Amino acid sequence: MKRITAIIALLCLTTAAWAQYRNEYESSIYDRYVTFNVSARYGLSLPMGGQKGYIDKVSPTNFALEGEWLFPKQFSIGLKTGYQYTKQRLGRQLYTYIDGNSVQDISSVQTRTLSVIPAMVSLSYYFADNAAAIRPYVQFAGGGAYVDYTNYFGPFADQKTGFKGAIAPAVGLKYYGRREQGLGAEIQAQYQNIFFNYDLLKGSSPSLMLSAGITYRFY
Repeated sequence: MKRITAIIALLCLTTAAWAQYRNEYESSIYDRYVTFNVSARYGLSLPMGGQKGYIDKVSPTNFALEGEWLFPKQFSIGLKTGYQYTKQRLGRQLYTYIDGNSVQDISSVQTRTLSVIPAMVSLSYYFADNAAAIRPYVQFAGGGAYVDYTNYFGPFADQKTGFKGAIAPAVGLKYYGRREQGLGAEIQAQYQNIFFNYDLLKGSSPSLMLSAGITYRFY
């Protein structure tokens, strides 16, 4: 009887130890600690609202770089920046160019350009745990952006630069292939609005950027 009791007790202890080991083994370090994620993406930008009055072409020159602190409760805080450039050339026309007290009529090709370097803080919520193979998310970013508005009339240029406030809500998806894998791919759709108002750029400068690239999580 004592031997049977001892065997049962040993089995119970072994089962409890195995259960504890299994739980610790299956619990990912991504779900227990603050970890990190970096992303780099290339995208196309579609002008909207006031920006279409200045440049109405799709921009093929957009890059985004983002770093995040991933918290165990499926949300993250990050920093994001990048470079966005849009250009549109109009046919030769006659323009009145004002430079200080000088007024000139010139015949030239007009080349409109807009450069943006955002600097924002982001807050994201993921619909899957930090170690998951597929991680869809929603994001809101806010901060500012350095804007360079330069409109060329042949050899002359009408330029305005400045750092203005900006917001950028987005939705996206990270795909890693398998659970806990570090390197993956990412797609994102972002609406960006920069509160920059000058000449042909009326009110603000909204755009929709569709981007894709690589992402890497680590600890």
